[in-house]
Amino acid sequence: MSSTCKKRRFVSHGGDIWGFSRKYNIPLDEVLEFSGPINFLGPPPKAIEAVKQNARLIRFYPDPNPVEFKEETAKYVGHGVEEENILLGNGSIELIYMIAESLPRGFKALIPVPSFSEYEKAALRVGGEPVFVQLPENFALEIDKIKKAVTEDTKIMCICNPHSPSGTLYSKQMLLDLAEFCNKKDIIFSVDENYIEFADKGEETTLVGMVKEYENLFVIRSVTKFYGMAGIRFGYAIAAGNLIDKLETVRQPWSINGLAGAVTLAAFNDTEFIKNTKQTIAKERATLAKSLGEIEGLHVYPSVTNFLLVKIQNPKITSTMLKELLAKERILIRDCCTFMGLDDHYFRVTVRSARDNQQLVKKIKQILNE
Repeated sequence: MSSTCKKRRFVSHGGDIWGFSRKYNIPLDEVLEFSGPINFLGPPPKAIEAVKQNARLIRFYPDPNPVEFKEETAKYVGHGVEEENILLGNGSIELIYMIAESLPRGFKALIPVPSFSEYEKAALRVGGEPVFVQLPENFALEIDKIKKAVTEDTKIMCICNPHSPSGTLYSKQMLLDLAEFCNKKDIIFSVDENYIEFADKGEETTLVGMVKEYENLFVIRSVTKFYGMAGIRFGYAIAAGNLIDKLETVRQPWSINGLAGAVTLAAFNDTEFIKNTKQTIAKERATLAKSLGEIEGLHVYPSVTNFLLVKIQNPKITSTMLKELLAKERILIRDCCTFMGLDDHYFRVTVRSARDNQQLVKKIKQILNE
């Protein structure tokens, strides 16, 4: 058994249940998946029904100009957002790569870390240079430190809110401070809001309503996390019309699959699912955080999302060792040692059902006691 974190420049994301199944020869439906931060309740029932009702669409090319889809997405987002402020993507990944592709060669991308690895990859892919700013132990945004790292070559700043992988929610005032700073320096301010719908104060904190005031603001969302629809591959960005028009020129044809629109709009309108998700995740997150926090040698970070970041304070075990030992119990967690800015003292777990969470806690207790 390997106990060493395998630091690679580019690593796979959490949620690689396929690779886990192959490596340990465990059937997919027997894996307890805690590594990918996807809503365990999803997909919404109305989305599943929409797949069945619209299966006939797979014989056609997707709509190259889905105006109605954009209009309905804008209504869902609210905050005065209109159809012209919506950019559709094949998951949020395509949007991250799209905005990077629009920047001049040799640009620098400022990324407070730890953070989502695709910002770095997207920058490097088009000849950009990622510049990392280490976040403090509590993952707070140190505004002055971030501003000081900006140079004339900085063309984009990438922030997650809520933060990944910690689950911290940053204040709107703090983010607008950075948006204003970036706007004066002609820097794209990219805010990833993939987990915003889990947060109780998400509607108060989101920056989507500011895109008309800040033409450099680029807000990214998807249906992967909250709606549990990772396989649909649909994401959307909210930005000023001029920026949207510019990015449409680098879009690959037919990048949005033909079912995405119908399924996504059905999910957006499944109010019972939305309500149940918010209540269930909040309840189970609190219980799981408390249970993990009571285990000697673990520190659980506060989170507003559907995942928890945990620091191992027991020097006898690393996150990589814990992942391997839990794998023998058919449990998959996210070893966070591969995140830029973290080491092998951190792991992340997704909030699941009470029964699944209890199983996780039980096995972690056994391992640490041994």
